[in-house]
Amino acid sequence: MRIEKVYFKSIDNLNMIGLLHLPEKDKKVDTVVISMHGITSNCLKYREDVLARMFTDIGVAYFAFNNRGHDIINTYDKITDDDMHFYGSGAENIYDSYYDIKAAILYMQRMGYNNIILQGHSMGCTKVVYTYNEFIENHEDSILDSIKGVVLLSMVDIPTALKKILDKSYKKVISYLQLLNKKGKGDRLIILDANTPPIKPNTILNYVENNKKIDFARFGDSKYSFKELNNIKVPLFMRWGNIKELIFQEPKELVEFMNEKIKKQDKDISYIKGANHNYTGKEEELGEQLCAWYLKEVKK
Repeated sequence: MRIEKVYFKSIDNLNMIGLLHLPEKDKKVDTVVISMHGITSNCLKYREDVLARMFTDIGVAYFAFNNRGHDIINTYDKITDDDMHFYGSGAENIYDSYYDIKAAILYMQRMGYNNIILQGHSMGCTKVVYTYNEFIENHEDSILDSIKGVVLLSMVDIPTALKKILDKSYKKVISYLQLLNKKGKGDRLIILDANTPPIKPNTILNYVENNKKIDFARFGDSKYSFKELNNIKVPLFMRWGNIKELIFQEPKELVEFMNEKIKKQDKDISYIKGANHNYTGKEEELGEQLCAWYLKEVKK
């Protein structure tokens, strides 16, 4: 496997960097996996290395890149002498992920990759599904036509996860963030307590209110139609772990529920026994299942 650094700009002109993994043999490759990492994460993960190796072994390129939400705070722009614009998961507007993913796809297309597999992990799943639906809404057919598969690894129901994590302090914290926003401080970094990293109030508020376009992982809502996931018109691969996973149902029950809710035929929805949220120690098994899905459902 060969690795090349790739520098490109987001649609709104932010500097992006990623690692393009290529098969060892010098042959034409027209398919690439574009991988979106999760919250506070980045493209430098062992899981990414394993998946990249396994995909390149079957002739598929693998592009993992740092979107603007990588790590907690990764850089800043000085807007005025008294104001800074920070970037990172603590300062992210999740809706901006559209600009990053679209730019990555366009760059890969210019490099000659006509077949794209969009992959997300954790919060990256939310970004992938949101952006895919934005492509539909914006009638971006040339991009949609190039997407041949979608992979969602450990997708999270964000509002429910926040309620579980904050527990009894949930209402108090959200009310405090709403108050800061009303005072014009919604985009100022704050620290809630000594055990939490810096974050913007609006970053959290976007997950729990004004979230119509991203609140589609409603695993506990039996009446929800999962329109956004059913809008995906290409083969779909979904996986979770069953140890320390950010889900609040038994994995078997969640998989049965999602297989019922997702109406498309070309779906592969399951979980990996012994895997946690990051698939630690189960990277090879995940890679084997992903590559088998690709060869059966996508390459055909």
